[in-house]
Amino acid sequence: MRLFTKIFRRRRQWYAKGLISNSKHRIRYLLLLVVVIILIHSFAMVIFEGLTIGDALWLSLTTINTTGYGDLSSTSFLGRSATVLLMYILGITVMAQAATEFIEYKLEQKDQKIKGHWNWNTMKNHIVIIHTPKLNPKLYLERLVSQIKKTPSLSERPICIVTERFAEGLPLTLREQNVVHVHGEGRDEVALNNANVSEASKIILLSSDSANSASDSIVLDVLLHFQELNLDAFIVAEAVKDTNRERFLNLGVNSVLRPIRAYPELIVRTLEAPGTEKLLENLFSLEGDRAIRFDYEFATEKWSDIACRVMHKGLGTLVGYVDENDKVWTNPPPFKPAKGKALLLLVHHKHIPSHEQLVSSVSSEV
Repeated sequence: MRLFTKIFRRRRQWYAKGLISNSKHRIRYLLLLVVVIILIHSFAMVIFEGLTIGDALWLSLTTINTTGYGDLSSTSFLGRSATVLLMYILGITVMAQAATEFIEYKLEQKDQKIKGHWNWNTMKNHIVIIHTPKLNPKLYLERLVSQIKKTPSLSERPICIVTERFAEGLPLTLREQNVVHVHGEGRDEVALNNANVSEASKIILLSSDSANSASDSIVLDVLLHFQELNLDAFIVAEAVKDTNRERFLNLGVNSVLRPIRAYPELIVRTLEAPGTEKLLENLFSLEGDRAIRFDYEFATEKWSDIACRVMHKGLGTLVGYVDENDKVWTNPPPFKPAKGKALLLLVHHKHIPSHEQLVSSVSSEV
C-alpha cells in the first residue's frame, strides 16, 4: 500500500510539472506566432501603404494590442484587407489567447506552490523542517516558526517544510510568514530534491510520533539519504529512544534531542547556540543537573554576593530566587539588591546540599 501511495504521489508531481511545462510551451508558441503576424503585417504595410519600416511596426503594434492611436492607418483596399485578416481576425485573437495562457500559467504555478508540488530549487541557505508531529501539527509549527522568526540570526532565513500533511496547503498563519512546503515523505528523494536540502543551512528532522519508537527508523532512513547527498547543513534530529542517539550522531547529525512538543524553543536554541540544548535537556531529567528550591528568607545588597558564596562553597549555581510576592526572578542583575523567601539552585543530582549547608554559605563571608 505504501509503495502504491509513493508511486501515485510521484505520478501526480510529474503530472503537475507536465502542466507547467505545457503552459510554458504554449505561451512561447503563441508569442512567436504574434511576432510572425506583426512582421507579416508590417511588411504588408510597407508594400501596400508605402510606410517606412518604423511606421509600419508602430501601426502593427498599436493595432494588435487594440490601442489604435489613429495617427496612422491603412487607406488602400489591400492594406485594409491585410489589416482585417492579420490583425483583427488573427493577431488580436492570438494575442488574447497568449494573455489567457499566461494568466492560467501563473494560476497553475501558484496552485502547485500552495499544495506543495513545486520545486524550490532557487532556495539557498534556508531552513528545512522534515516531518510534522502526529498531534496538533499546526499549533506546533506555528510556535516553532514564530521562535525562528524572533531569533535574530535565523529570522531572515527562508523556511521550507517537508510533510505529508496539509495536502491542500499550509495554514494561512504559516503562509503569511512566507513559509513554503513540499508535500511528501522525508524519505522520498523527490521531496528532498524539491526542498533543495543540498543547499540548506539548517535541517530540523522531527519525529513524526513522539510516543512511538518506530519513528526513529524513519529518521534513520532519512539520515541515510542525507549521507548520499553529502550535506553541509547543521542537522538537528529527534530520537524517541536514547539508545539511538549515538547512531544518529555517527550519521552526521550535529545535535540529537528528545521530542519535547511543548517547547519547540529548545530546537531553536540548538540552532542558534549549539550545546545549550544539553543544559536545558538535563533539567528535564532526574539524572544529571537539576534545578531545586530552598525555602530561606534572605536579603542582600548585591545578588552576586550570595551567588559567589554558594559557588565558592561548591554547593551549586544560584540561578534565581522567589521574592515575597511569589514572583520568580531568573538570572537576577548581579549588582542589584535582592530580597526573597526562596533560592533557586542548579545542582548535580549526586551532590545536593543540605538546608544547613546552604544557610551557612549564604550567611557567611567568602
